[in-house]
Amino acid sequence: MDFENRYYRGQAAFYLAMSYYQIGQGPRASAYFERAIRYGFSDPVAYFYLGQSLRMREEYEEAVTAYEKFLEHDVGNSAALNGIRSCRMALKNPKETRYELEVNRDLRSRESDYSSAFAGDDYSTVYFSSMRGGDKKKITNPITGQGSSRIFSAIQDGEGGWEDPVLFVGGEDPVFDDGTPAFSFDGKEMFFTRCTFSEEGPQGASIMVRKRSGGRWGEPEKLVLGSDSLVFAHPAISPDGNTLYFVSDMPGGFGGKDLWKVTRSSGSDWGIPENLGIEINTPADEMFPTVRSDGRLYFSSDGLVGYGGLDIFEAVFVSDTVGWAVENLGLPLNSPGHDFGIVFRGERNMGFLSSSRGSYRGVDQMFDFHLPLIEAMIEGEVLDEEGDPVEEAMVRVVGNNGTNFTTKTSSRGRFNFVLQPEANYIIMVSAEGFYNGKADLSTRGMEESDDVETSIVLQSVEN
Repeated sequence: MDFENRYYRGQAAFYLAMSYYQIGQGPRASAYFERAIRYGFSDPVAYFYLGQSLRMREEYEEAVTAYEKFLEHDVGNSAALNGIRSCRMALKNPKETRYELEVNRDLRSRESDYSSAFAGDDYSTVYFSSMRGGDKKKITNPITGQGSSRIFSAIQDGEGGWEDPVLFVGGEDPVFDDGTPAFSFDGKEMFFTRCTFSEEGPQGASIMVRKRSGGRWGEPEKLVLGSDSLVFAHPAISPDGNTLYFVSDMPGGFGGKDLWKVTRSSGSDWGIPENLGIEINTPADEMFPTVRSDGRLYFSSDGLVGYGGLDIFEAVFVSDTVGWAVENLGLPLNSPGHDFGIVFRGERNMGFLSSSRGSYRGVDQMFDFHLPLIEAMIEGEVLDEEGDPVEEAMVRVVGNNGTNFTTKTSSRGRFNFVLQPEANYIIMVSAEGFYNGKADLSTRGMEESDDVETSIVLQSVEN
């Protein structure tokens, strides 16, 4: 094979590998990265993404070797060092959190469904991005090979399921891809990403905004944040409506796509974009920000320590001197695939996330997740010194979480009540003819619901 032919084959293999990596197909991506390297592809970044895709295949030792080869060319690259740390973490079989999740079958299609959102505190309607066909014949996106992305909405039915999705934003124009919706917390503004492309390829990504007045949504308008040649995508708005988080490859970042923010000065006017800093951004990609109702920021990264592909992280701003405190949400919310686009139902630990896990085609699906409540059912008894039950004893339960509950024992001296997790309790008992008694209980550190037995013995005042 002549040199020129090897060069072009290496180039083609690398770009094909990147396409497979971007859509979450780790096995195919790694095979083509290896092929590009064999053909002498000159950019050492191929070793980095080979490590990334091998990690998605859970081949951690091989991934470490690939990262180390990349670090020979880019010493100290934080994303590669984090990749090695990620592999070492995975080899220790990390424990899963208590979160549970499953594919939402009501909203699922044959193509990618991702990045859901709620409008304010109305959780009866979900809005999400989808590459499904819609009412008319599907238009194939030349980049993904799936349908063009559009935004759909679905209403929750009386049994907790979801009605058939209907088109909310997007048309049959193959020039546009619309997705990643985000709503202001007062429900009056909607932000989303619009990508344009032509026969020559992608033409850029912009953030669009629609405003609601009198119950009707206006036409989308482009939010001008910088040059049209740059990427501006994946909007997320703070609870007060004054800070917009987004993704961009603009100069001044740390490499790849970074998270930025811009502050509203008045009305439709926004200030100068500001990078969120080194605690969040890496030389790899940080994308898909969302904001919870209490202001906590969530985003996905394939450059921080994680479990493979894009992982979901929580970020809390501590102070100007400390910056952001960032934490990986752990397994099973994260996986070896791409995990992103998490949205919570307000303060409840439940909602939707998007993931490519389990899909041999790299199709993204929306998953329901929730954190099961932990309850400790206390089954107690009050006895005298002879071991006989004390009837009609007054039992008061006081907790450091605000619990203050009173009940009486039965004819068998029994009582019961439900304790909440992560709290300390004092049980105080009083009965005529007896000195007061008490017991201390704690549910801190409990990892599953349980029944707890306790006995309180009262001493007679006559002894």
